[in-house]
Amino acid sequence: MTIAHQIHLATTESAEQVAARVGVVFERARLGAEPPAVEELLSRSGARTARGTTVSVSAPEPVPVDVIDLQFGVPAKIRIWIEPDRDEPMAEQDDDTVALVAGLLDDMPADLVLIHNYETAWLIRRGGELVLHEDPALWPDHRLALIEGPYRRESHQL
Repeated sequence: MTIAHQIHLATTESAEQVAARVGVVFERARLGAEPPAVEELLSRSGARTARGTTVSVSAPEPVPVDVIDLQFGVPAKIRIWIEPDRDEPMAEQDDDTVALVAGLLDDMPADLVLIHNYETAWLIRRGGELVLHEDPALWPDHRLALIEGPYRRESHQL
């Protein structure tokens, strides 16, 4: 099984526009030596962070039931797939994921869900309200420091 995070965004922006935003966040958070090109983020192989995490942006394939919308009330129009390099420390790559989602929270008003392995919702923003998973192992102080604004803590599973 692939270990991965997905950010599901309910946005009117195109995949290209979101990829451009991801590139800006990538650069601002210093996730790599240089920001990835939009085309690289839109490709199946994606762009890699300095720690080996692969990031790609796409419009999800149409499905009969949008599980993210059904479970969390966030109709996902764009998905950001974040896959770690299994040969590198996972916790550091999780830090890359949090830096990326924190930058998107700052740059975009869109509702979004950060899911790990289609099992655990690490973060949900819906209607401007932010919810972080209550497990302190997922949100140690250095990750919480990246999240601005008020939030509450709850556990959500898919």
